[in-house]
Amino acid sequence: MGRKGLGNVEVHGESIRVRFTFDGKRHVKRITQAGVPLLPTAANLKFARRLADDIQRKIALGIFNMAETFPSAGADSSLTVGTQLDAWLASQRIEASTRASYESAIRFWKQGIGDKTLRALRHSQILTVLARRPDLSGKTVNNYVSVLREALELAVTDGILQVNPAGKIPRARHQKEPPDPYSREELDTVLADLNARHPGQVANMVEFWFWTGLRTSELFALSWENVDMASGTALIAEALVRGVHKDRTKTNVARTIKLNSRATDALQRQRAHTQLAGGAVFNDPRFGKPWVDERAFRRSFWTPTLKRLGIRYRRPYNMRHTYATVMLMAGMNPAFCARQLGHSVEMFHRTYAKWLDGEQNDREMERLEASIARTRASKAEPLAHLQD
Repeated sequence: MGRKGLGNVEVHGESIRVRFTFDGKRHVKRITQAGVPLLPTAANLKFARRLADDIQRKIALGIFNMAETFPSAGADSSLTVGTQLDAWLASQRIEASTRASYESAIRFWKQGIGDKTLRALRHSQILTVLARRPDLSGKTVNNYVSVLREALELAVTDGILQVNPAGKIPRARHQKEPPDPYSREELDTVLADLNARHPGQVANMVEFWFWTGLRTSELFALSWENVDMASGTALIAEALVRGVHKDRTKTNVARTIKLNSRATDALQRQRAHTQLAGGAVFNDPRFGKPWVDERAFRRSFWTPTLKRLGIRYRRPYNMRHTYATVMLMAGMNPAFCARQLGHSVEMFHRTYAKWLDGEQNDREMERLEASIARTRASKAEPLAHLQD
């Protein structure tokens, strides 16, 4: 097999080797990826030259590690993808909600490639696992790939892999789902049913939810000390996510909201249930304790109610969209609406453009049509003269 020298890099048949002197010994190492020699393509040769320069630099600084640079010299070749995913997750400092999302992605990859040897993993194998699940949304695919990519990148940093097999997985296209609010008729029907079947705390909470648009985590964390009935306001500064209390909201910005009469009425009725005890405004009436997360409410109250009423299912979070659209259809200032919901004005405009633009677009088009009509009329007048 022929050799072609490129400084400290040489092409040896269908592979690339790097030459260097370390600890007084001359070394010639073949560059591999997942145990397979890198082909001498232009891109791989460029990578090899960078690697050779990096080796020389580290040797000069006294920080070169043979096992890190060439994993086969000391790394465990039996390490699996599943083990690496677990190691990566253990190294993360993250919120409980984020951890739950990562764990879901890790379960997905473990089912598909978890038992494969890390250094034998191929880009094509990752694509095959994804191709088996055409039902996954683009957003979910991107979230899953992001977890795998970061876990494998840690293996690259640790010197276990030379190249990340997930590094070039393309992002899946996806479109953010538009808001899907409940109609005013649906809102009134749900509240009437809850007041008949679950009067008290459940009905009070749902009415307050519909007429404030709080995030689920904000609603469950709302305490009486942050409610000012005299001024008709509430301070939204805390969140409860999967049972974990946080002293900040999702956006890390506290806000004071104005309470309308429907929200105030719901709070007035709720005072008899929880105000004396202090703490959370809304409790699960079955246990007399604050709600931990949305699942219990959804399973026991929300889903059965919608099914009984024949209303198309949307998650409780969509009550937030309902309040936003109700405010806009009432002609309220979008900047005020955004502050009520804890959005930036830009985000609010992007999310609710359909409701912001609808009537305004019609009015603007009416102005244009009126202008067109006037122009036509002015051109028609001289012709009428000539006919006379």
